[in-house]
Amino acid sequence: MNTLEFKKGLLYASIELKYEDESIIIQDVIIDTGASHTIIAPEYLEKMDIPLLDDDELVKATGYGGMISYSIRKKIDKIKCGDLVLKDFKVDFGIIDPDNRINGLIGLDFLVSSKSIIDLVDLTIYRG
Repeated sequence: MNTLEFKKGLLYASIELKYEDESIIIQDVIIDTGASHTIIAPEYLEKMDIPLLDDDELVKATGYGGMISYSIRKKIDKIKCGDLVLKDFKVDFGIIDPDNRINGLIGLDFLVSSKSIIDLVDLTIYRG
């Protein structure tokens, strides 16, 4: 189970990413049921020393208000949000918030695959 924080009208969590021997905990990630894919700020590629590979995908996304942006979709060894853990999961790395107030979005791809239940009474997220 992972406790969520409700602030500024959004649900925030922390996640852990693991790639080869590197792992990092990322704070201020929004649980976003309106996002089809999980996306993390691109500076975490550099912080974890994750190389660009030939099988990475360049992804075009349309966000709120029709804004178009591009990201790199990479397979990560593990993504973890509390007791929700997925292995060999594809995560997008791209600009989410130009003002750097959030570090990522947990999208429906993660929420559905991990069989997440979001409890809005107790502000927790856990596996169903």
